[in-house]
Amino acid sequence: MTPRRLKTALLISSLLAALALGEGKTYGSGPFQQVNSYTIYYGEATPERMAQLKRKNLVIIEPHQFTAGQIQEIRKAGTLVIGYLSVMESPVWNQARMTKLQAGDYLLNNGQKIRFAEWNSYLMDLRSRHYRTVLLEEIRSSIAGKGLDGIFLDTVGDMDDRLTDQKVQTEIRQAYRGFLQETSTKFPALTLIQNRGFDTLPYSLPYLDGFLWEDWRSTWKQNEWMKQRVQQLQLAQQGGLKVFSVSTRKDAGAAKAASQLNYVHLDAAGGYLNKIN
Repeated sequence: MTPRRLKTALLISSLLAALALGEGKTYGSGPFQQVNSYTIYYGEATPERMAQLKRKNLVIIEPHQFTAGQIQEIRKAGTLVIGYLSVMESPVWNQARMTKLQAGDYLLNNGQKIRFAEWNSYLMDLRSRHYRTVLLEEIRSSIAGKGLDGIFLDTVGDMDDRLTDQKVQTEIRQAYRGFLQETSTKFPALTLIQNRGFDTLPYSLPYLDGFLWEDWRSTWKQNEWMKQRVQQLQLAQQGGLKVFSVSTRKDAGAAKAASQLNYVHLDAAGGYLNKIN
């Protein structure tokens, strides 16, 4: 067995174990099962955008851009509203969070904070109890407090892609699992959607209602890595996980390929900020 196939086999075994741990969760009966259209929009709540959002079954928004009243207006149209939460990164624009952070909340490299210039954000250390408390408070004030239906867990993929020390990686994944458990306990009415983080999925699956495959491509059958991830998600789908996909580049066959796998797809070549796709 090649190392890659061995890793896939181990992932599937881990997913089976995660599904077993999640036996208490009512898979397949959540609100996402009837969702067949969705969008991701991080821009402002103009009247035009509000009208467009109401036409979707589900919308993922940046909750800081909307008032509680605007969110309830969208929900009254029968639309599920999910709030964005960056888990592994803290963007500088989120000053409400940045002002609460302590030195021990940041993940360090040779004693220095790790900054992503493209996003103007910092890599965080989920092992910090204080940082997890800051995230929980953000959920309470910006998501649960505004009456949203769920949380969109972004930047989880950093656990797979940015952490090179295996011990640190495992510890942070375990801390993430604990954070999800605490979130589910404190906010049981909120649904959870995770963005990417395929190798972290065995830790988080028992707490998730949905999973987003960002950067989905129609050519998945020609890509061994994608084929393995499709197989991984098919197993999770059997347990009731709802899979969403989004293509951020022009790909004429992306929607059809996603539909064949029972993914709810979004073409968003124009991005998430200036238009609703």
